[in-house]
Amino acid sequence: MNLLKATGTIGGLTMVSRVLGFVRDMIAARLLGASHANDAFNLAFLLPNIFRRLFAEGAFSSGFVPLFSRRLAKGGEQDAEAFSNEILAVFMPALLLVTAVFVIFMPGVIALVAGSYRDVPGKYELAVELTRWTFPYLLFISLVALLSGILNSLTRFVAAAFAPALLNLVLIAALVISPRDDDIATVRIMAVAVLIGGIVQFALCWFAVRRAGVRLSFRRPRMTPAVKELVILILPATLAAGVYQIS
Repeated sequence: MNLLKATGTIGGLTMVSRVLGFVRDMIAARLLGASHANDAFNLAFLLPNIFRRLFAEGAFSSGFVPLFSRRLAKGGEQDAEAFSNEILAVFMPALLLVTAVFVIFMPGVIALVAGSYRDVPGKYELAVELTRWTFPYLLFISLVALLSGILNSLTRFVAAAFAPALLNLVLIAALVISPRDDDIATVRIMAVAVLIGGIVQFALCWFAVRRAGVRLSFRRPRMTPAVKELVILILPATLAAGVYQIS
């Protein structure tokens, strides 16, 4: 695939996702307006996306893709596949641990980042409930980042570029079926839709990777030299991104 065609594919599908996101926001604004329920959902949607940018996109992708491409060029698809499985074996438990910790301690997290929600009856509790639904989205979208890195390295851009549009499609569907006179029910449906959207994105990229000939499996985590090399590459970038996201 030449550069012009690849750019058109990624750019065109990214535009589709952005347009769908705009449609999603218009429908949400129409149904929810500037309500307390909408505030709670926006926070619940923001938190996993902050950690997505911290853990998955940026630092991880910038470290993983060059290492995968190097192994693909020198050792072939088998070496690159083995490298991917080593990273997945460590990446998956780390994501599960982070997700579980945040879901368990979500009341404290919401109190820290949005303590003023307690001033409005029910708003703080709703934000905690919604974020416990949306935060596992981090697990799936971070795995999507790994799968997208593999696909992009193999010059297969369609699935990875289209995946973000799936989340917007699921959220639009949730808004369409949600009740028109119950903001709380609407945002609860939307929170579940965020998690479903992450699962759908993961499924699309997983099957795309398998069709590309890469067989991934969940194995016992081991700190292999390849894993250590990736950690050394992404740790400084993650810390730098963390400063920005925390600010």
